[in-house]
Amino acid sequence: MSTNWDFAERHSKRICLLPIPRIPRLGPKARDTSIYIAGALFALGWWFFIDAVIYSKNWNYDNGYKKVSVEFVDWVPGICSTIGMLVINCIDKAALRGDSFSFSSGGGGTSVAWKARVFLFIGFAFMAGGLAGSVSILCIKYLLPGHGAPFDFWGVCNVVQNSLVMTSAAILWVAQSTESEYQYSFSI
Repeated sequence: MSTNWDFAERHSKRICLLPIPRIPRLGPKARDTSIYIAGALFALGWWFFIDAVIYSKNWNYDNGYKKVSVEFVDWVPGICSTIGMLVINCIDKAALRGDSFSFSSGGGGTSVAWKARVFLFIGFAFMAGGLAGSVSILCIKYLLPGHGAPFDFWGVCNVVQNSLVMTSAAILWVAQSTESEYQYSFSI
């Protein structure tokens, strides 16, 4: 007879109720294609933002417009999202699944999976902070004062940039989590 204690004992090493699924091979060249798509989305996101920066610097303010341009505060969300993407995709996915211990010379052990999960959380926090920052800048700097076009477009480009960087990170995560189609077995 199974008790709740048996269930808790079997699942005590998991962080989520649902386990992280192992994604099978997507097909020939699908992993490479996914990585290229992720790179294209990342580049497209930054292209939108750089386009807004160039447009902002070349805008003619002689028509009586109040000078509102893309400044360093507009760059911060994109930088945070990019750092978050790098942090997330540098994590070894096998370290998230296991509960292996590395023992230091002091005799105490620290969980590698726990460290990887904290590192993953920090990466997601950077990306979420970048997206939230870009939406905040759009609202506070561009929409609420009522500057109108093209100023609203510059704020929208910032949000689009961060959304594309987050989408790129998700696609790259899935692509890296799939099994490689190049698995060699050496036998003597």
